[in-house]
Amino acid sequence: MRLRRSAVLLGTVSLATLASLGPALAQDGGATALEEIDVIGTTPLGGDALDSDKVPANVTSITQSDLANVSDRSVSAAIARKTPSVSLSDVQGNPYFKDFYFRGFVASPLNGIPQGIAVYQNGVRQNEAFGDTVNFDLIPETAIDRTDIWTNNPVFGLNALGGALNIKMKNGFTYQGLETEFQAGSFGKFSGNAQWGQQFGNWATYLAVEGERDGGWRDYSASNVKRVYGDVGYKADAAEIHLNFALADTHLGVVGPTPRELLARGGRDAVYTGPQTTDNQAAQLNLTGQFDLGNSWSLQTNAYYRRFKQKHVDGNDTDVRPCEDNPAILCLEADDIIDPATGQNPDEDDPRLIVRDRNGNPVQTPAGFADRPGSIERSRTKSQTVGGTAQVTNTSELFGKTNHFVAGVSYDHGWSDFSGYSELGIVPNNLQVIGTGDIYHTTFPGGILPTDVKTRNDYLGLYLSDTLDITDRFSATLGARLNYAHIRLKDYSPFFNVDVNGNPVGAGIDGSHNFTRFNPMAGVTYKITPEMTAYAGYSESNRAPTPLELGCADPSNPCQLEGFLVSDPPLKQVVTRTGEIGLRGHTTPGFGGLLNWKIGGYLAYNSNDILTIPSFITGRGYFKNAGDTQRAGIELSADYQTDMWGVYANYSYIDATFRKAVTLGSPNNPSANGQGEIRVHKGDKLPAIPAHQFKAGVAFRPIPKLTLGADVVAMSGQYFVGDESNQEKKLKGYVVFNANASYQVTDQIRVFGLVDNVFNNKYATYGTFFENDDIEFLNLNGSRSITPARPRGFYGGIAYKFTADAAPVLTTKD
Repeated sequence: MRLRRSAVLLGTVSLATLASLGPALAQDGGATALEEIDVIGTTPLGGDALDSDKVPANVTSITQSDLANVSDRSVSAAIARKTPSVSLSDVQGNPYFKDFYFRGFVASPLNGIPQGIAVYQNGVRQNEAFGDTVNFDLIPETAIDRTDIWTNNPVFGLNALGGALNIKMKNGFTYQGLETEFQAGSFGKFSGNAQWGQQFGNWATYLAVEGERDGGWRDYSASNVKRVYGDVGYKADAAEIHLNFALADTHLGVVGPTPRELLARGGRDAVYTGPQTTDNQAAQLNLTGQFDLGNSWSLQTNAYYRRFKQKHVDGNDTDVRPCEDNPAILCLEADDIIDPATGQNPDEDDPRLIVRDRNGNPVQTPAGFADRPGSIERSRTKSQTVGGTAQVTNTSELFGKTNHFVAGVSYDHGWSDFSGYSELGIVPNNLQVIGTGDIYHTTFPGGILPTDVKTRNDYLGLYLSDTLDITDRFSATLGARLNYAHIRLKDYSPFFNVDVNGNPVGAGIDGSHNFTRFNPMAGVTYKITPEMTAYAGYSESNRAPTPLELGCADPSNPCQLEGFLVSDPPLKQVVTRTGEIGLRGHTTPGFGGLLNWKIGGYLAYNSNDILTIPSFITGRGYFKNAGDTQRAGIELSADYQTDMWGVYANYSYIDATFRKAVTLGSPNNPSANGQGEIRVHKGDKLPAIPAHQFKAGVAFRPIPKLTLGADVVAMSGQYFVGDESNQEKKLKGYVVFNANASYQVTDQIRVFGLVDNVFNNKYATYGTFFENDDIEFLNLNGSRSITPARPRGFYGGIAYKFTADAAPVLTTKD
């Protein structure tokens, strides 16, 4: 199979591509820089190899070379650096724990964020079983061979509302050699990785090891990351089989947003309350196979096991205070809670407000608590998932026309254990809450409860897709996927809410939920000239509510936002209908080089969108079907490459709006009414999404061994989270410049340097509101809280290839 390589699919050219290839460009006159994979796998398993120019959508691909020269060794950071309509939101103030936005949809590691992007690694779903979260810190970056960024496509199953990331890993057939790299720099950052691949006849092995420590530029934000990936493969004329594994262990200081006043007083490295840490562990075993069945039929399969563990600690202020009529014991503040039976604040002497210990006894007020009240929320999640996919592909002619047919079935079964509890604490001057050892709860509906819940997920998918060449220029695609989701919840929590007479309210969150959706897709491509192709497509995708959302959907019983669960009303599944149209092409200008370009537009309409709604009680909220939302936008991109130069630029506009009026809770928004609510009107903008996004860069090779590069990322302003009614001032936009240099000392040794945020711009990518009187001794007056972005950082490193032929070898397998 021929691999014509241009850069049409990539759309943009990373400066890292030129810098990392170094002498390879000099040796072959630049041919490598102009290469690009001509075929693409159209399903999570891949292996079907469709001509990429016949895809009726705007798909972008990232290869290993694009991951170089980025100080954050993360696939999400590399994609965001140059891909249109992609932005990162640093909610938690940690480079490994960012929200990934694509066309206004998000893949986030944070429980409680509505997940609108599906992520796969070698055909294994990376959206975790409990909350559909995506932990990019667990993906071994060094071992990534290629990532395809798909727009809305139902074949990729649940959560592919805005699109999907399909990550393919290296193996001993696609990478051969031994290579190491070390990097160090600002804020106590040290990292190292090594990879080795070798083929032995029909057998091949691959192993990658990564370790990274980041001291964190803000207080209490240090991180440690350890990842391992391995693969053993066998290839014969009619079969290729791989057994691969991935292990990861990360400790992340996730310090979160800080009030602007506090940043002004203590510097931009100041944090609000702590401790705030997240510990993740993951293990994955995956068996994949590709088999030639003859007569143009092939079979692709995988079977996997995945285990995920997370431990989260979150120190906060609290709404617990000494009781009005008896300061020796503690109560929940009455003005921070609504009685679901009356719709009003309860009386101060309501016995259900009394804070109780594990045995139901009133908790005595700890020494020092009255002046410095705090709380530490602790939660643990343990999830296991097993599943697999079987897929057939046929490339025989249909009615005498070239045809590409794919059909498959996938099944994922997950089971999760979630537990969480609250411990009283005292807030010292450094705001790092010190626990008193008192585990507490209240019996008031909507109060504070420990949680112990077990969930089960069963996801079944049946899909097919067919692309027919009606003429040698015109291709049509039809496809669909049937999704079935069955979710069960069993509550083992030790305490339940009671009414005013002491009778239990509800029976926990026990429940069984079923969701089914048939999602069609259709599209066409037309090759106007050999260098220009037009495309248009329509597709539908859905996501079922997660166990977390199903267990936290009652406004009268809000959850701790990191995942404490209470009884709930049912939620509806979210459905997205997307249409897109565009042109893509490439040309060779008269002055040489290769120019690639793309222009496209899309409209994605969400029905029954699920949003996170904050509660009056600090740090708690609930989930709600908040009507319909829409994302519409345009994407423009171009890149130009010669032997000495590489230039790219892209612009995207995202108009993300509410399409129906809705009333939402936002008690800390200064514009909220007396009930802590805001009125959202049709046309109001969704928060946390920059409407205008621009990215550009240049790389220059003055001599064969030296590459110099620079790039810029510019984002317009965005509304604060909690300002869905758009009544408050926006978070300011920003412009960030980065620079890099690489020198090939010998064929084996390469040294490089990076400067992030060259002009030390002070900006933020996330903003929200907070209750300014909870920590009284701080005397805060404002309500706006932001997560400041990293200041200027300097990094340097060295890479060493132990063998001359250690560079990756491209094959026809995808």
